[in-house]
Amino acid sequence: MKWVSCISQGFIEVSGQRYDLSHMRGPTFELAIAATARFPALTLRIEVEFTSHCVSFGPKEGETLDFDALGQDRRILDHRQVARAFCFDRYRWSLSLPTLVRTLDGHFCNFTGQGNWLVIRAIDDQGREVDYEIYFRLRRHDKDALRMVVESAYVRALGTPGPGVPHDRKGRIRFQVMAAKVFRGEPLRDPSHNRR
Repeated sequence: MKWVSCISQGFIEVSGQRYDLSHMRGPTFELAIAATARFPALTLRIEVEFTSHCVSFGPKEGETLDFDALGQDRRILDHRQVARAFCFDRYRWSLSLPTLVRTLDGHFCNFTGQGNWLVIRAIDDQGREVDYEIYFRLRRHDKDALRMVVESAYVRALGTPGPGVPHDRKGRIRFQVMAAKVFRGEPLRDPSHNRR
């Protein structure tokens, strides 16, 4: 089933169990940005869209997913028409996404070189602290709004290769600063590239 169809009907059914997707119908929230010496205060509307990658996984490079083994009802076609599999773990974590994106004003976002991402420290079912990685893009939408597309969100398994949390944490920017710069059309520069 196409992701847009899943969102439209508000759920996905896997092995006879219905998983509610109404929380994936992107929220809208307001972000207040304080005045600076150069710019007046402003209030932006942030319109959020969640992609299927927040609740599904794709094939490893060079492989394909076996839906005969996984179950045909787990197949979700993403925005590029690529088949992905509904992921029970990503789904469970996705339930907290609307609340997390509404509280971004107090967070720093790390640069990846391809967009921006945020790491939230969270506690899993076993009481362990984990990094819940949220990958997103932000762009101006209209005169007082920004569009945030949450491209993916998941807990990175220990030992899994990937970007992970930068050890030096130099390449980061406060979400409010990022939003103000995107709204004003200013470039976002990774501050760690200026340091030697």
